[in-house]
Amino acid sequence: MRLCVVSDTHRHRHELLTAIKSAQPLDAILHAGDETSDVEWLAERVDWPIYAVAGNWDRPTPAYPLERVITDFGPPMYLTHGHHLRVKEGLGGLVARAQACGAQVAVFGHTHIALAAVQSGCLLLNPGSLSIPRGRRERTFALLELEPSAGGHGYDVRVSHWTAAGDMTNATLRVHLPASTTSS
Repeated sequence: MRLCVVSDTHRHRHELLTAIKSAQPLDAILHAGDETSDVEWLAERVDWPIYAVAGNWDRPTPAYPLERVITDFGPPMYLTHGHHLRVKEGLGGLVARAQACGAQVAVFGHTHIALAAVQSGCLLLNPGSLSIPRGRRERTFALLELEPSAGGHGYDVRVSHWTAAGDMTNATLRVHLPASTTSS
């Protein structure tokens, strides 16, 4: 599976569409909040499913809740913007919430800082921002690639960050996630 992960697009729709086009082929798009109107705009222009949540600039609705757990692609993924978990102050609350939801991957935004790391056995992924990046000049998104491991005992995961123009920004993170023991 190949997922394009974006966040904090803040109506920078040209950058959003350019990023999506450069990331093809795709199986789905994850949008970690801050401008759900961008999600609706994008849905009219692409054929891939889009999973999205509300950010602090958005009003949560049934279509765009504050958080959701996605089980369609293998390892359970927790998707949130992260403002309600205070991710700018630390990631402990995010990890705890993802684990409480049975997720092995936590996708979030809000900080506008690209990140891929493993903490307490949970893969943390922030795509950065396609509007106002922090900690770098380039506007970024992420590719999350998931493959079943040989023997079916989990997933081999690859995370890479890219500029909106389609250039890789840093080293790729590769991790193995064991088969989930929680039922969905």
